[in-house]
Amino acid sequence: MGKLDKVAVNPFRYLEHYEGADVYKLRIGEHRMLIDVDFKNKVLKIRVLDHARAL
Repeated sequence: MGKLDKVAVNPFRYLEHYEGADVYKLRIGEHRMLIDVDFKNKVLKIRVLDHARAL
């Protein structure tokens, strides 16, 4: 099971709040994702996927 699959099952074990914005961050290797969390519909939406140094 990959990290994204694990996040789908238990998101807040892996997601951290991204300071300065109303999004969460997830790091996988050298890449980082900024993720919107729709609590009402239980949906995670990837807003940005880029190299960690670029964010």
